[in-house]
Amino acid sequence: MRPFAQLLLAHIKRRGITNAQLAKKIKVPTDMLLSWLNEHHFPYHRDEVLRCATHLNLSLEECNELLSAANFPPEDFEADFEAELLQNIPAVFTPPAITGLPFTLTAWHRSPFVVGPPITEPRQFFGREYIIKRIFDVWKYMPLQHIAIVGLKRSGKTSLLHYLSKIIDTPPEKLRPGQRNDWLVPGYQWVFVDFQDPRMCYQESLLRHLLMELNMPIPEPCDLVNFMEILDQYLEIPVFFLLDEINVGLKAPELNEQFWWGMRSLGSNHAGGKIGFLLTAQESPEEMLMDDNKPSPFFNIFGHVLNLGPLVEHEAQKLINSSPLPFASNDIEWILEQSGYWPAIIQMLCHSLLTALEEGRNDDSWRTEGLRRMSPYRYLLEATKS
Repeated sequence: MRPFAQLLLAHIKRRGITNAQLAKKIKVPTDMLLSWLNEHHFPYHRDEVLRCATHLNLSLEECNELLSAANFPPEDFEADFEAELLQNIPAVFTPPAITGLPFTLTAWHRSPFVVGPPITEPRQFFGREYIIKRIFDVWKYMPLQHIAIVGLKRSGKTSLLHYLSKIIDTPPEKLRPGQRNDWLVPGYQWVFVDFQDPRMCYQESLLRHLLMELNMPIPEPCDLVNFMEILDQYLEIPVFFLLDEINVGLKAPELNEQFWWGMRSLGSNHAGGKIGFLLTAQESPEEMLMDDNKPSPFFNIFGHVLNLGPLVEHEAQKLINSSPLPFASNDIEWILEQSGYWPAIIQMLCHSLLTALEEGRNDDSWRTEGLRRMSPYRYLLEATKS
């Protein structure tokens, strides 16, 4: 059996939340959660483990494994498991009636097609096979090298980062049949940074976030110098920093030129080459270097630049064919033609068609609705033509 700290950390990474977020949800101090993850202490109370299971959406088997690793007795019956988990859900949340199933969010059906938010579950991510192979081929070797992903708005950059951060540690039973998760050996660390989160545009909160995700001590003050010293002292496992929409970070006054010089130094001269950066942006590093307002030496280290375009045809077909209800061949052809193979548009059109089928509508009104919904994203189609 894996130690409690390893199990809990694996579930946190798979769920895609921060240590601070989980600590807040289970109502324990962040320092206490970090002490569990650093193998300094076990949880004192069994319900603390059950609250972790609830908010990490664990199955009954996974919950029992976590309980046993923390030296608590496992649940014997699914009904008891459901009752105890429900007792630990805040009173302000009233769950729907679910009969005969343990109450976990994994028991809920996931939307077959996701319109709007990024894809966060590897099982729902389709395509990008060429780019994914290019990325992992670079990251197979030390020292880690740095990669820039360039793509238009709504091209799928954020979804790709979520996929990269989770696929290696996702067990096969949580993937589609035949979906690969052997790109790298497990054990790497992944830290996701969303610069559209205003907290990531302040140097101290950004550095705290990075250290908390790595389960490292937080120095006081948490400034750039102390941050770099902590990494030099404690970093043993290679880490990938995934920086989403870095253009926003460049505009942040607190993330000044000295900060970016420090990031360049980390990626070039520290931790024995165990730090890799991957950034997403709407323009290439060369174009960002020409920004007269804030020139950044950070981008000089990005030797690999990959452009994120539409899917190839067989990848788009796989996404469409993932529908729980089969689509007619003429409808599939129409979706392929109208979408230009862009995944965001495919999701919209498939969602419109699936909704029509579920409601028993046999006319072409779903096409009109789909065209209306995709109209703000026609710039993707224009970019493909040019």
